[in-house]
Amino acid sequence: MVKRKFDKNQSKLGIKTLDWNVPNDHISRFVVDFIEDVFPLLEIDEPKKKKGRDSLPIDSMLKLLVYAKIQHIDRTSIIADMARYHDIFRYVCDDIRPSERSIQRYRREYGRYFEVLLQMTLKKAFDEGFTEFNHVAIDGTIKKAYNSNNNTITKKETQTLVDYYEGRPIKPESLEKLHKPAQRLLEKKDMNDEDKLELLYGIETQ
Repeated sequence: MVKRKFDKNQSKLGIKTLDWNVPNDHISRFVVDFIEDVFPLLEIDEPKKKKGRDSLPIDSMLKLLVYAKIQHIDRTSIIADMARYHDIFRYVCDDIRPSERSIQRYRREYGRYFEVLLQMTLKKAFDEGFTEFNHVAIDGTIKKAYNSNNNTITKKETQTLVDYYEGRPIKPESLEKLHKPAQRLLEKKDMNDEDKLELLYGIETQ
């Protein structure tokens, strides 16, 4: 799908644009502006299909993935729905409407760029004074909420849980030694294993 790039000039002329329902001081505007400034520096070659529709724009997909992560949304089905129906998400991703499969593919193929952009965005946000930034950590090795030692899942524990939910053999004592945040996820009854894996994959990319 061809993206509808946000045009600030149209907005000034009173033409309804993608940001019409986005507050002026909303964090999504910071995310969009920052990633659009930084994206060219990554020098990513966008592949063109010889047949069929063009691939979804990488910059739009990365903005969507970064913003979704900031909002603690990792599940691809929810990201796809938000990109289709939620005004702020539509603004962030230039109104492309990716399928769950497309989101999974871009997350897999461009994961290293996603990680770089996420860390740069969080660091810049922190420097700009967004000290809480929706409780997403800047630390690249540990996922934690600011000022909270009770909400930490280490990289090692994340990998242990991923191995467990992917069906790899895990020693019982490895699960018993998990700290409380990891134990809470393990014991969470209102999430199925697939959803827990999606969440853990998201933690791994931070």
